[in-house]
Amino acid sequence: MTIARMRACAILALGLAFVPAQAAPGDRARFLEGASATTLTPEELAEEVKGYLPAGAIDVAKVLQPPPAIDSAVDKADAEHVRGRNANATAARWEKALLDDASVYDRFTEQLGVQPTRKRLPRFVRLLNRVAEDALAASGEAKKLYPRPRPFQRFQMKRVCGQAVVAKPEISPKGGASYPSGHAVVSWAVAMVMMEASPASAQSIVTRAVDYGASRVVCGVHYPSDIDAGHVVGAAVVDQLFRLPEFRRDFLCAKRELQAVVAGEKAQDLAACPGDAAVSVAPAVLPAVQ
Repeated sequence: MTIARMRACAILALGLAFVPAQAAPGDRARFLEGASATTLTPEELAEEVKGYLPAGAIDVAKVLQPPPAIDSAVDKADAEHVRGRNANATAARWEKALLDDASVYDRFTEQLGVQPTRKRLPRFVRLLNRVAEDALAASGEAKKLYPRPRPFQRFQMKRVCGQAVVAKPEISPKGGASYPSGHAVVSWAVAMVMMEASPASAQSIVTRAVDYGASRVVCGVHYPSDIDAGHVVGAAVVDQLFRLPEFRRDFLCAKRELQAVVAGEKAQDLAACPGDAAVSVAPAVLPAVQ
């Protein structure tokens, strides 16, 4: 991924539930799917993906407590933690935070045993994209309900992911999009689905998801409590999803696909699934007879 593309994805990520007007078509796909999105057609990049859940399905006021009050003991501990992690991160940890800032699914490639791309795992990625839409919607509602200023709005940070020049703190910030972390909501939701689809890899997936959330603190864009809140909202989304017959149907097909591809099969060679009409599953290409 180029520096320019990483910055474009970072712009999207800073207001994760709301695609800014200046965002190029397909930036959300590039953010979620990573470098593999460069192979998508303009039509695929511009495709509107709909989630499974109806609007308002997650009552964020019920599932999520308000953020710590400014200057409370918890808030002060939050601030101390984020400033320390941001200032003291090693070069390797900072680089990992930048990569985590730029994309989601491909950051779990090692844990899954295969890079989750539309070409290799069309049903699985389609499922994750719909899960991500539901997670983003819930995240957006929570951010509107709890407009907590981000760390860099309140404190001078050493560096901030997505900012070529670190912004100066605001004198008296009145709002922001820190709580919950949108990255944490989305990554936790898709990681929970990944764990269900690949039970043997569950421990390594959850470990990577926790570390992915910690990258937001290293980046200087979220407090630890923002990450915890993101995990709460992400879990609430997945809990509702598994109550839906349509989701369970698609999940079983996606799980079968993932496990088959990891075992060496091709997605195109698998039996059709009920939801395949909405997925581009190209026919298998047989080698020419020599």
